Amino acid sequence: MADVAFITGSATGIGAEVSRQLTAVGVKVAACDINEAAGNALVAELGGQFIRCDVMDFESVERAVAECIKTLGVPKYAHLNAGVMTVGPDEDFLAIEDVPLETFQRIMDVNFAGVFHGLKALLPHMRNNGGAITVSSSVAGIMSFSPDPLYAATKAALISLVRSVAVANEESNIRVNAICPGAVDTAIMPHAFRAEVAMMPTSTIAAEIIDLLQNGANGEVRVKLTQEEPAFTVDPIDPYE
Repeated sequence: MADVAFITGSATGIGAEVSRQLTAVGVKVAACDINEAAGNALVAELGGQFIRCDVMDFESVERAVAECIKTLGVPKYAHLNAGVMTVGPDEDFLAIEDVPLETFQRIMDVNFAGVFHGLKALLPHMRNNGGAITVSSSVAGIMSFSPDPLYAATKAALISLVRSVAVANEESNIRVNAICPGAVDTAIMPHAFRAEVAMMPTSTIAAEIIDLLQNGANGEVRVKLTQEEPAFTVDPIDPYE
């Protein structure tokens, strides 16, 4: 029986490329997203199953996990990838005091709560069977990122969440880890930022994510800055050592 992967934010960008590369090695993908048109087009190309899923809503995520298990099986792999920046691709970055409260709530709900919802829904099913959950963080979560402090804050919070959940589950068969990409050529990247940095293709970072899913250590936080530079792991700081 083929392994199953549950992927959020899968309809486009990094999630879509991870879906393609996993399908190429025989994994059945549950492609989960709010973008129904792109998600259905992806599964028409690859097979697997599209499941509409709004990561901001725990009940939606819970239903998506249940549908995945019913039709494809318990996931061996999960990639919690859905994410947004504070501004859209055609907008200028905002000073922190100019960010509307509803925008603040949305980025927190998608980037952080969305991962919490995924972990909450998936861990009870995956823990005993084994496998891995890889979370999409960012290099912005490790270093300062002045254009978008809220995005950086959510990604930093994910790193702490992943490390702590990994320790909490270290006696189980599940591995929880994180990928921290540099700039990747996806639709959420503001156009103004594209002129300043080299964009990494989604295929490059997807390959790192799949390696984390298949081989990454529990609690590993892996950074991939550019297409040319090798990835490296960031060790946690232990103040008691």
